[in-house]
Amino acid sequence: MQVGTYVAIKDLDNIRVLIDRLEVEIESLLRNASFAIEEDAVTVAIEEIKKKLGVFMKNVEDLGAQADTCSRDIRRARTVVLQRIIKHSNN
Repeated sequence: MQVGTYVAIKDLDNIRVLIDRLEVEIESLLRNASFAIEEDAVTVAIEEIKKKLGVFMKNVEDLGAQADTCSRDIRRARTVVLQRIIKHSNN
């Protein structure tokens, strides 16, 4: 009877060790799954940022072109004003 009890206890201990290992593996798999889900979210977010970055860069280029146009118009207006001042002072 004692031998049978000893064997049963050893078997239960082995089962407990195997369950502990299984629990560690399951936790690891869950962490990996959680990371994969987060990674997918990050990937989607990065793709959205890339799309928005393209629009942002287009807006920056448009703003730069508008600033160049505005600067050119100001230079032309300054030239016209100076020409009128010079013309008026000559008369």
